[in-house]
Amino acid sequence: MICKEFKIPINIENSQALLWRLPLNHQKTPIVDKDLKKRKAGYNGEATVYYHLGFLKDKKYRIFYDVRLPLFSSFFQMDFLILTPFYILIIEVKNISGIVTIDPFLRQLTRTYKGLTEGFSDPVSQVQRQKLLLQKWFSIHKLKHPPIEHLVVFSNPSTILNFTKTPPADSPYRNIIHAQNIIDNIKDLNELYVKDAMTDKEITKMKKTMLKNHEESEIDFMETYSLTQSDIVTGVRCEKCNHLPMIRVSGAWSCVKCGSSSKYAHIEALRDYFLLISDHITNRQLRGFLHLKSRNTSYKILKSLQLETQGGTKAVIYSKPTR
Repeated sequence: MICKEFKIPINIENSQALLWRLPLNHQKTPIVDKDLKKRKAGYNGEATVYYHLGFLKDKKYRIFYDVRLPLFSSFFQMDFLILTPFYILIIEVKNISGIVTIDPFLRQLTRTYKGLTEGFSDPVSQVQRQKLLLQKWFSIHKLKHPPIEHLVVFSNPSTILNFTKTPPADSPYRNIIHAQNIIDNIKDLNELYVKDAMTDKEITKMKKTMLKNHEESEIDFMETYSLTQSDIVTGVRCEKCNHLPMIRVSGAWSCVKCGSSSKYAHIEALRDYFLLISDHITNRQLRGFLHLKSRNTSYKILKSLQLETQGGTKAVIYSKPTR
């Protein structure tokens, strides 16, 4: 049972919108492009794991994707969490290509790819920290919980996993696997944990508490990359060739580069505005962003989107829709 659905993270959408709207020769464009590729790689790795978890048809599995919970003055985040009456499983996903070498004694991970060797943070230490934080979170919320297990899952089947020395049988480094083995590992946990540790009522309470406390991580990309609104290319973007801006012709948007036409291309442009500039927009601001001259046309566009409004007459402010 999917309790928190799998979807494209908002920060990927933010990154993509920013990349589309930065000039190609902007000094931050290569950095934004590199960061976007990293985020997409992480998401694609999680999509692979999500595919395999789709084979868990039994209703005893409650699956949460990308759970981010507050603890004290910070947050901790888990790629996947599986809740059962017998145990909880935290899954940390890694999408790393090449030859990965793991040193369980130095707690170090290195990757060799295309002749380059580089170090990464130790994923086992990372997921063990998540386990400790989750236990503390349960304690604060007075939630009874079953034993907590963890897996580090490498999503790319071509990744070669090596150990500098074979970890002992009871080592947490034994829980590093490829994605295609995830169901077999869950079956092993089912054989290990056979006694109910939670009632249906307790599981429902935990599920509701986690969903209520989850908070999306939304980065302010303008601040992150030290950008101002003047760095952003305005106008309606062509969905076929990404050219900016399209022009308004007879109630539709026309691309001067590829010749394609769309009646609704302004929707994505407004979404970009909400992602990058502000959660609110006025008629005047929309006209400036879409390169519209007609206040009436801008008004009709805003009304058609059925956005929440504040104020009245000419001072109306339109709000970003909830995700």
